[in-house]
Amino acid sequence: MHQSGINMEQVKSYNRAMIIKYICEHKTASRVDIASECGLTPAAVTQIISPLIRDEIIVEVGTSGKQKGAGRRKVLLSMNYENIYLYSINIGRIESSIAITDINGDVAAMTHIPTDNKATPEQYLKVIANACVKLSDGVKEPIRNKIKGASVGIPGVVDIENGIAVRAYGVWEQSVLVKQILAKELGMPVIIQNDVNAFARAELLFGDGRYKDNLLIVKWGQGVGGAIVIDGNVYGNKERKTAEIGHMIVDPQGDICSCGKRGCLETRASYKKLNSIIPFEPEDFAGAFEKGDEKQKKELEEVISLFALALVNACELAAPEKIILCGPLFKDELVRNKLKQSMILIDPSFKNDRLIFTKLYDKEEYLGPVAEFLHRAVFGLKF
Repeated sequence: MHQSGINMEQVKSYNRAMIIKYICEHKTASRVDIASECGLTPAAVTQIISPLIRDEIIVEVGTSGKQKGAGRRKVLLSMNYENIYLYSINIGRIESSIAITDINGDVAAMTHIPTDNKATPEQYLKVIANACVKLSDGVKEPIRNKIKGASVGIPGVVDIENGIAVRAYGVWEQSVLVKQILAKELGMPVIIQNDVNAFARAELLFGDGRYKDNLLIVKWGQGVGGAIVIDGNVYGNKERKTAEIGHMIVDPQGDICSCGKRGCLETRASYKKLNSIIPFEPEDFAGAFEKGDEKQKKELEEVISLFALALVNACELAAPEKIILCGPLFKDELVRNKLKQSMILIDPSFKNDRLIFTKLYDKEEYLGPVAEFLHRAVFGLKF
């Protein structure tokens, strides 16, 4: 039966990605094991593997065991992680990070620069490009020569095909040709993605998402972001919309949000708003509860309740197996426990173990763009 929208190039791209993902997950694998586990013929595996070895993306790393009968030992394959490096760029509302990493997320160098909201987008992107070049000047030449491109995470609505930040909430008010500007300045390929969608990809490749098909990723930091994973794929519709948890309306009479709507969760739960209630560092949200007076504590508790309401509603729609929390405001267990308690008050059937904190916290600011680079530049997938 003919299936519209599917062609052989897409099948080859999918099979290539499946093989690379299998090797990434298992660290080493033989052609025989890959064929068996991925449901491909040995000939198809060889056809896909050969150019990957030629391009030094995959390498042979020895042998292991014997095949049944008198066959030769299996030749093991592994990702050549150290052959491909990239600039992993995360643009935030207050601060942006730039790292040079390999495709396994191992960092060679890293820096942070303040996000300059007074500069034009083009001016600020040139600052980022200059910071990339300066960072690369400080690493060893073999690493510098292996930097193949840049991957950018940015909040808000992103046109990934054309590399445009359509609406980077809290960063820029207008659409910005991020890919075009950075590619010109750096002289190399550039890809961009919504920052939380990119981190969802990291969870699928490196974190707890490897073991679950349906996830809700929720980030609480400078703003509130979200991503939905359905059947192992990060969701995004044709209008480039993602799971914008922060822009769920929780107070119809509330303040106007940066997205243009009124009363979004982010108008109550952004770090800037919380910091106006009681000053605190992002990673010490629990300390704000402890040192605040009764009025301040009540306001913070109200925010937790609104956040819980948004998450319970999101769970009814997305039905995730797990909700993975990330971002500095979720770092402290006290905050996570308060959120769980509020969710159970709203929905007594909610199970505590559905809500987990990311195991990738220490790599959060750079691993998302790395995973997106793997997905699109190495795996060769566009979806």
